[in-house]
Formats: sequence, C-alpha cells, structure tokens
Amino acid sequence: MSRIPLLAIEDMNPEQRDRYDNAPGGKLNLGRLMANAPTMQKGIGMAVQAMMNEITVPPLERQVCVLAVLHLDRGAYEWAQHMQVSKMMGIPDAKVEAIADDRFGDPVFNDREKALLAFTRQVVKTVRVDDFVFEAVNAFYTPRQIVELIYVIGLYMTFARISEVAELEIDAIGGGEFWRDANKKAGLGG
Repeated sequence: MSRIPLLAIEDMNPEQRDRYDNAPGGKLNLGRLMANAPTMQKGIGMAVQAMMNEITVPPLERQVCVLAVLHLDRGAYEWAQHMQVSKMMGIPDAKVEAIADDRFGDPVFNDREKALLAFTRQVVKTVRVDDFVFEAVNAFYTPRQIVELIYVIGLYMTFARISEVAELEIDAIGGGEFWRDANKKAGLGG
C-alpha cells in the first residue's frame, strides 16, 4: 500500500477523470498518486507530452537515458514500466542488462550511447558534468538535444522520487501502451 494515498476516483477533477478513463496508463497508480497535486500534474503532463512528441533526441536514445536514470535512482515502479517500453521499442536485452548491472561502458553500446550514459550518470549523481564527459556528449548532440536530455533526466528523477517516497506498489505494467503513439510518430512502429 502506498504511503501517500492515491487520489480517489470520486475526488478527481473532470480533467483528471478524463485522463483516468481514456489515457493509456491513466489508471496506473503513479497517475493517481500524482493527481494529489493537480496543478503540478497538469504541468508535468505537458512536459511529458513535449518529451514524447516534440524533442529531437531520438526515441531509442531517450529510452536508454530513461533506463539509466531509473537504474541510478533505483526507481522500481518506473523501471517495471520501462522494461515493457524497451521491449516494445526493440532495445536489445543485452543493453537493458548492461544498464541494470551498471556497465555503462559495455561494448554492447556504441560511442554515442556511451557518451549519453556517462552524461546521464553525472547529471544524476553529481549534477555537474566534467569537461571530458561534456565534450563526449557534445560531440554527438546539439545544444538543443543536450538541454532536452537534461529535461528528460530531470523528469524521470522526479517520477522515481515520487514513486519511491510513496513506496508505490507496482499495480500494472502500462508503459508500452503509453509510449506507443509517440513511438509511431517517431517512425518506430509498435
């Protein structure tokens, strides 16, 4: 049972109820937990929509970044959701296992992914990024993409903290459904 109660369906405002009834993943515990702060939930929802549909970081790399954040922050609830997302996107099990084992420099990753993973680790763990790691990521990503990556990292750090502080139970796996439309728009199928 969650340490922070999930918002009861009857206490949802009309926008929250519509999301609960109609959005992929709308019935998941995380959505009901975040619904306790409706104004923040709305803003985070807009950021997630932008991340899904409008950023220029390739979706597969966005997902690798998300997995790294969730591993580093031990976000069990979101990790469970993103195992399904990773499988649906075709991310090889070897890459998921390397992230889970904290092997960010594993040969299974190309140089671009290694730079992304080193960058993600430093943003999560030390906030500041040293020159060597910054130059590595800067060789592969535009300034816009670097800032987009920082937003992605920050969003998933938030989700991990909300779910872990609440000790949120994994109720269902809905990550694959949630990302299906965004991935189709990016040409990944699914």
